[in-house]
Amino acid sequence: MNAAVTPAATERAESVPTLVAAAISLIEQQRYQQAAAVLDRALAQRPGDNEIWNALGLCARELGHYQAALALCRRAIALDPRLAGAWSNIGLVYRDLAMPETAMACLKRAVELQPGERGHHHNLGVGCVAAMRHRDALAAFDAALTLEPGNARSTYSRALCHLALGDFRRGWADYRARFAAGIVPPRRLPGNPWAAQPYGGQRLVVAFEQGLGDGIWAARALAPAKALGGELIVECPETLIPLLASMGVVDRFVPYGRLLPDAAWHAHLCDLPGLLLPDPREVRAAPYLRSIPSRHHKFRVLREGADDAVKIGIVWSGNTRFKRNMHRATALRRFIDAFALPGVRLFSLQKGSPEAELRGHPEIVDLAPLLEDFADTAAAVDQLDLVIMTDTAVAHLAGALVRPVWVLLGYDPAWLWMVERSDSPWYPSLRLFRPLGGIGWDSVFAAAAAELKRLLVSRFRSSLSSSHVPERTSESQGR
Repeated sequence: MNAAVTPAATERAESVPTLVAAAISLIEQQRYQQAAAVLDRALAQRPGDNEIWNALGLCARELGHYQAALALCRRAIALDPRLAGAWSNIGLVYRDLAMPETAMACLKRAVELQPGERGHHHNLGVGCVAAMRHRDALAAFDAALTLEPGNARSTYSRALCHLALGDFRRGWADYRARFAAGIVPPRRLPGNPWAAQPYGGQRLVVAFEQGLGDGIWAARALAPAKALGGELIVECPETLIPLLASMGVVDRFVPYGRLLPDAAWHAHLCDLPGLLLPDPREVRAAPYLRSIPSRHHKFRVLREGADDAVKIGIVWSGNTRFKRNMHRATALRRFIDAFALPGVRLFSLQKGSPEAELRGHPEIVDLAPLLEDFADTAAAVDQLDLVIMTDTAVAHLAGALVRPVWVLLGYDPAWLWMVERSDSPWYPSLRLFRPLGGIGWDSVFAAAAAELKRLLVSRFRSSLSSSHVPERTSESQGR
């Protein structure tokens, strides 16, 4: 028979320190909803505890409840204006809300109040990156690593900063910190880590990581990897397998999530460019992916109608489950307003729930029902004159095919698009449109729409010039 639980025992079990410790453990496990519930119980006993309000703000931010997070962090600061952690947390909320200058002011205040805390310097670096102040961010990450040498999260963030600035030597050196930082979940892989040495007569297994766009970007290094050795096995999501198989360099694909075979060596896919093609300026401009000719027939709709129209593919959102998709995605309406011009036919390459925005827009041809995998998307892109899109995997696909593609960047873009440039060293046919001041879509669409109008006028004038036969010459020929 179990002993009865006395009121005193219940009180001890539910004491504020016990509850806060339990909440911290849940936060470390990224179980933010459960952590918030435990913190609410602690707050009921101690409503004036600024640390509890701050922790609730952290949970709200991680759950994407940004306005609630602001209110909670403000309450913590009101209770104690010198609570550095609350200034750091509210700075990150402002960063998420695309308010980088306000974010940096709060993050700097946290550093001033508690200069010996690595996390505050790290968060300031994150805020500087969002504000496109990458050199200031490097200083912040270096300060964080001075306080805590070897910290994986700060090392990885510094890597992305170096890479975005084009310092590939330093960037690749830090890039592997993503494993210890938990960016890439730890896995047991067969064999020993591969360091780009020859492996003739042996097997190399390449493990997939990160997103589909990252996979397409890193696939450029599969041919050099195969050239160094024997059997090349690549783990890959099934939607990418037919496309990557058409390269003809991989001996076998293992669908992502299946058991990997034994091997002498292993590598992660996103490590290959740093190992084998460390400087993108030395990469050949030729396509490293090609569409499969037998897939082209599916897209007869691209050859129907007005042959003289400029055929433009559009994509306005990436994976909606990706936390930061809100900064790289926008509304279909913007694309219609900017690019639905006379002489243009728009074709949607959009997949997923954002397709619903096409309802009521029959003027846009929806290709999604024909797109079963990325080999289909490649076949469609190959038959378009131009693709205009936000930052999604299709941007990498079009770039790898060396097809004309305009990428519209939002706030705090991925490191691969680098800093202060309108082109990409990874993809010679790709053009970047960046927001003025680092935020807001209006300037991005205005610039891209103006450029499209200029190209349409140029094309119209060119067609007039090539088809016009001067009357005087015609009379002379008649005689």
